[in-house]
Amino acid sequence: MKAKLWSKEEISSFCLELSLLLKAGLPAEICFSILAEEEKDVSKKVILNGLYEKSGYGDSVYEAMAEADVFPDYMLKMVMMGEATGYLESVFRALSVYYEERRRTEQALKETVVFPVVLLIMMLFVVVILMTEVLPVFQSVFEQLGSTLSPAAMFFLNVGLGLQKAKVIFIVLGILIIAGILAVSFHENTKTKWNQFWAKKFSDTKTGKLYETAHFTSALHMGVSGGLDTDKALEMAETFCGKNMQKKIADCRESALMGTSLSAAIEEHKLMKPMYCRMLSVGVKTGALDSTLEEISRRSEEEASEALQKAANCVEPAVVIILCVIVGMLLLSVMFPLVGIMNSL
Repeated sequence: MKAKLWSKEEISSFCLELSLLLKAGLPAEICFSILAEEEKDVSKKVILNGLYEKSGYGDSVYEAMAEADVFPDYMLKMVMMGEATGYLESVFRALSVYYEERRRTEQALKETVVFPVVLLIMMLFVVVILMTEVLPVFQSVFEQLGSTLSPAAMFFLNVGLGLQKAKVIFIVLGILIIAGILAVSFHENTKTKWNQFWAKKFSDTKTGKLYETAHFTSALHMGVSGGLDTDKALEMAETFCGKNMQKKIADCRESALMGTSLSAAIEEHKLMKPMYCRMLSVGVKTGALDSTLEEISRRSEEEASEALQKAANCVEPAVVIILCVIVGMLLLSVMFPLVGIMNSL
């Protein structure tokens, strides 16, 4: 059975600590030993001790980490490249930043989506209660007064009566939905496919495209800071990005191999904004490609986060306005006739 992969937060922390130890000039096996001694979690301690033993017996860092079976493939590829180029400490530092950015992105997405969904569910619950419990009471009152509900109120009442008759079906559907969510949560393959499906849907949106650009710049920076040449860094970034970006990156690599400068190739295939491409061109000419990509990655991440927040700020009021209009129409369709009856008494 495949071991559970470490979370992005755990990987980021692990890479940061390892990069600091490697920067101090310690061998990899001693670094793993120190991390194992400091670790309180038993399962992680076992894994870190395994890394220490395997690297101590002559295995490379890549081989030891691959055998642990708790690290993602793209992380292992970067570690392998870092060992081959002698930039292992830089690779782990870049991986730490990369996974921390991915963690923050996922957290922002969850926070943005959860609140509008909870708000929508609560408001729908209020509407259903009004239609199924409150309107029948008003209908009884109107009958006692010798009148009837307005056509709009009768429409809402009939919807409510239909919901009451079908409540068993809705209960069963609710149970099935909850069971499906639990099944997805505990089944890794299903969870991965579900996440990929929604990631594809999100990537087709304007905000999703901004996040793909931020993802690409972050991956490219990670490759360059890890000692890879620009072609290898682009190739590595291609494996990290979604399908929408992979074709563009492949075409960009081909243009770069044909002699086009990196910034021109990236601008030609619209992988970055023109402003960032100009920054990249200056970075290449001044020999500051690493720091330039780091700044572009930071700005791209902030731009994507701001776009997501703006989208959330539009969704929340829209949900409130729509449901408030429904509730208002429902109440007014009852109250106006009732006021008319009271005035005639």
